[in-house]
Amino acid sequence: MAEGEFAKSSTKQLMKNILMGRTARPPILNDGTGLGFHPDATRPLPNWLSQEDLSYYTSKFEKTGFTGGLNYYRNINL
Repeated sequence: MAEGEFAKSSTKQLMKNILMGRTARPPILNDGTGLGFHPDATRPLPNWLSQEDLSYYTSKFEKTGFTGGLNYYRNINL
């Protein structure tokens, strides 16, 4: 998974997709849209995730990006 795939969506939408797209499988990128979790942006937040929480996580990842976390998993076998 490359950072370029993340750039196809806003940080807020990406965070919403990551947090709401929990399944037993790892997330899979969709060929056409970049992110294959939940393309419906109007889907309501679950009761355990407030708009304030989503905004908090979004603000943190807008500052730092996703590269650090991705690099951790890219090098996990080293």
